[in-house]
Amino acid sequence: MNSNHIRASLFMCSLLLAPTSQADTPSPITAEAARTMAAAAERAARSQGHTIVISIVDNHGNLKHFHRMDGTSSGSIKVAQLKASTSARFPLSSGSLAERSAALPANPYASLPGFTLLGGGLPIMDANGRHIGGIGISGATPELDAAFAQAALDGDA
Repeated sequence: MNSNHIRASLFMCSLLLAPTSQADTPSPITAEAARTMAAAAERAARSQGHTIVISIVDNHGNLKHFHRMDGTSSGSIKVAQLKASTSARFPLSSGSLAERSAALPANPYASLPGFTLLGGGLPIMDANGRHIGGIGISGATPELDAAFAQAALDGDA
């Protein structure tokens, strides 16, 4: 290998290993922010007489916060996690991903392992509009789950 190839390789490695600027790095979901979102979702569900499971994950799908209200079915645990994971991996609501998938030949997203097309999963964006995670709610209808997730993001209820 000649010295030009070595220099080029070293230059490419330095670009890959160089730290990114703070402006390029999305804000992480803090534990406090996740608890605040979960509390807002729980208040919204309680106000309508529902019990829910709340799952909040970072943009890699790793669990950041999980809460199961008393009286919620055990089946809602996995569903909430799938909804959060779906919206963490796609910057879309799980419901809108379902609509997109249904409009394509063979409904391709319906068969992806580890994802769900049920409503109730929403992407979490930071203050700069960057996708930083997902929230998934399960325990009511998909429409209500989505409304409770939106309440969590809005800080409502």
